[in-house]
Amino acid sequence: MKRRSFLATMGTLPTILAAPSFAAPSAGRPVFLDYSQAQLDQAYDQSFWAPQMVELEAHDGAASAAVRRAMPPRTERYGASDADVIDIFAPAGARAAPSLVFIHGGAWTRNTRQDASYPALTFVGRGAAYLAPDFGSLKTARLPEMVESCRRAVAWTVKNAASWGGDPGRVFIAGHSSGAHLAACVLVTDWAARGLPANALKGGFLMSGMYDLYPVLLSSRSSFLKITPEEEAAFSPMRHLDRIACPIAIVSADQDSPEFKRQSSVFADALQGMGRLASRTVAFDANHFQEPERLANPDSEVSRAAFGLMGV
Repeated sequence: MKRRSFLATMGTLPTILAAPSFAAPSAGRPVFLDYSQAQLDQAYDQSFWAPQMVELEAHDGAASAAVRRAMPPRTERYGASDADVIDIFAPAGARAAPSLVFIHGGAWTRNTRQDASYPALTFVGRGAAYLAPDFGSLKTARLPEMVESCRRAVAWTVKNAASWGGDPGRVFIAGHSSGAHLAACVLVTDWAARGLPANALKGGFLMSGMYDLYPVLLSSRSSFLKITPEEEAAFSPMRHLDRIACPIAIVSADQDSPEFKRQSSVFADALQGMGRLASRTVAFDANHFQEPERLANPDSEVSRAAFGLMGV
C-alpha cells in the first residue's frame, strides 16, 4: 500500500503528518515527508505563495511610519550592540499595564523594528504597551546572536517595565514568521539562570513560525541560514517543549505555504498535549503577510486572540 493510501485509512492520525498535495506531480526522490527537493524549496519560499510579498511588506512599512508620526515611540537601548534598540509605545498615564514584545519577521534577513510599528495603536488602545526591538539580521550576525539579542530585549523589558507604567509581572512575547521562530526560542529560555523569575514571560503569541529547523535546513533557505547541527537542535523550540513555562497562542493563515501551516499545526498539537496551548486561530482569506496585518484592526480574529492571551 502506498504511503498516502495508508495514511488516508488511518482516521485517527493527524492529517498534518502527510505533506500537502501539489498541483504538479512530484519530481525526484522525496527529501522530507513526501516533498521532492523542488517542492520543499517551494514550501519555504513565501514569494511563491504570496506573489505580492514585496508590496505587502512595503505596506507594513508605510503603515508603521504613519503610526510613528501619530504616536512617536520612546526608543531605548537594551544592550551594548548597535542593533540593541527597542521602541516603546505605551498608553498615556499607564499603571501596571501589560507589555507585549513583538519580534518582526523577514526570513531572518529583512525588515527592522520600524517596519513593525503598525500594531501599536491596537494594543495601546487596549491599555497595553507595545514594544518592538531590533536584533540584527543574518546579513550582520549569526542566528545564535540574534536569539541572544531577543532574549536581552525581553530581560530588559521585564527589568524596566515600570518606567513606562508597565507591570514587570505581565510581559508577553509575540512574533511572526522568522520572528515567531525567534520568539519561540526566547520562550524556552532558562530565565532563572539570568537572574529573573522562571516565569518571566506570561505568554507567547506566535504567528506562522518555524519551530523545527530540520526541514528548513533541507530547503533552499540553507543557502543563507548557516548553523551547525548542534545549533539546529538548540534553536528548534519543538525539541525543548519541557522548557515552556507559559501559555502560547498559535496563529496560522489559510493561504500560507504548506510547510508554515504544517509547522504551526504540529507545534500547536504538541502544546495542546502538554496543556500549554492557549488558543489556535486561523486567519481566513489571508496569506503569510496579510495575517499579521490584521493586528492593525482591533476587531480582527488575530487581535482578539492576542487580547485573550494577555487578558486585555
